[in-house]
Amino acid sequence: MNKKYIATVLLFVMILNYNTVFAEQKEYYHSYPFLTVLQIPEKENAVVLTLEEATQRALARSTTLKNSNMDLNISEQKLENEQKNIENGHTFQQLLEYIKQNANYTTSLLSRQVAEEGVKFSLKQIYIEIINQEREIALARQNIKNTEKELLIARTKSKLGLLSEQELNSQELSYQKALTNVQQQEINVKNAYQSLAKLIDIDIDENYQLVLEAVYEPLDMELSLDTYIKNKINTDPTIEQKQINLDTATSEAKLTHATVTDSTTADEEADNSVAKASLSLSDEKLNLKEKIQNCYDNIIKLETNYQNNLLELETLKQQYSIAQKKYELEQCTELDVLKAKQSVAEKESEIIGQMYEHMLLMEQFENSYLL
Repeated sequence: MNKKYIATVLLFVMILNYNTVFAEQKEYYHSYPFLTVLQIPEKENAVVLTLEEATQRALARSTTLKNSNMDLNISEQKLENEQKNIENGHTFQQLLEYIKQNANYTTSLLSRQVAEEGVKFSLKQIYIEIINQEREIALARQNIKNTEKELLIARTKSKLGLLSEQELNSQELSYQKALTNVQQQEINVKNAYQSLAKLIDIDIDENYQLVLEAVYEPLDMELSLDTYIKNKINTDPTIEQKQINLDTATSEAKLTHATVTDSTTADEEADNSVAKASLSLSDEKLNLKEKIQNCYDNIIKLETNYQNNLLELETLKQQYSIAQKKYELEQCTELDVLKAKQSVAEKESEIIGQMYEHMLLMEQFENSYLL
């Protein structure tokens, strides 16, 4: 009996139980039409933490938002005081202070709006990051099982003299890399939960189940990109703040020119303030235009990759189906089938990750102050 025949028998004994592997798969509820193999992780005895609940907790805890609220209250009180000061006549300085406080109050309102939306978006980013990483860990653990099977086969072949030491070492290295990958991903998830805990004050040792289904809605613009960007620039809170600063500086300059007739220095300082505010506004508009353009480009690129991945997924599914049929005809091993299945699962997971990324990009595109 030759070594090749012995190796073949041993390998089939090691990976014979195909029916057990595929018959015991559980069915998981999902609404992703392309999903056939990937199992979305569901934890046992987990505390469900919805995005809505996490968001409310983040808003209540946010120091940034609390500071914005305090600034707004102070600005409102100061504005009321300045209004009382000018009700029955006013000096130049009193009118100037009223203009400044009115501007401060308006910018405080805008800052609070941006702060609140920023807290919500940051929470959503971390929430989605955890969902993605926990799904990837489940995939990586399955990959370890497949890699371990490959390693057992390689060791058997090596003992029979059918595999070189270099090839065996390569397989050993692949297995160690798979183990390291899982360990690193587990660290990443723990770090992400720590980031979440900073936002909403949770016990990171608690077993949480985060639930947010990815929704893919391709970008559909009724306006040209240039028109869209102009509209966003005209309504962006940060741009509004810069415009208020310019309007305030302009008003101050006019009052200075009209009332301070004997001071060239005061006139120059007022004009310089207007020039600086104007430059700041122009720079912010250009900066925002570039950010929106980049966001648009990223969305289009992602949508192209998403469609390409759907096509690749269909090819991988066909290869998986062929591998199953070949296995039934004893023309390939169980490991070949498992590897084909793993390729399908990995592509399905990648597509889901792209859907989440697309959701975040679309939110930024629609709300430019998040860029």
